[in-house]
Amino acid sequence: AVVSTQSTGTQTSAGCGDWLSHNEVPKTEELGTVERAWLYLQRQVEQDPSWKNLKQVLSQILAAPYPEPLWLLRLCKKEDPAATIRLCTQYSNLELAVYLSIGYIGAISGKETAEYGLQSSLQSNLPPVYLPYAVFDQVLLQLKEKQDRVSLDLYQDLINETNSHIALLSQVTEDYELLHRVKFAPLTMT
Repeated sequence: AVVSTQSTGTQTSAGCGDWLSHNEVPKTEELGTVERAWLYLQRQVEQDPSWKNLKQVLSQILAAPYPEPLWLLRLCKKEDPAATIRLCTQYSNLELAVYLSIGYIGAISGKETAEYGLQSSLQSNLPPVYLPYAVFDQVLLQLKEKQDRVSLDLYQDLINETNSHIALLSQVTEDYELLHRVKFAPLTMT
């Protein structure tokens, strides 16, 4: 294996895992060099999980033929779910974009709310929760342009989830109006 050093630009064929031993990644029989490199990346990102860092790492992974690590997706969707979906769309990873979109809609509806960094879900007695419809529209537009069977199925899944959310939103709005009408209705004395 060839390793290029950043400071001198020289290349060496010394063990690729050498740099890992200098960066506090344990060398064990169970972990190979690749696994240790992923572990090192995870530790570095978890030390500063700002959106700037998360976006940079996720962009690199989406641009390469690597599967997205679950720990990275967990951090990204908690930090900025809409931007994460937008980034997946930008790199044409529409399957992941739909998965995250459906999960985000579910979180707004009360399922796995904390996983998406939300303080609350859609309820008539709580403040409104924002849902990035424009981001979902971008995903739907790209899916519709593809015209293959998988894309059409993903398109329909996201449409169904969005329609379910709109029905829930209508019900919550009605409940909210009823709650506030009763709460602030003038008392009549007979």
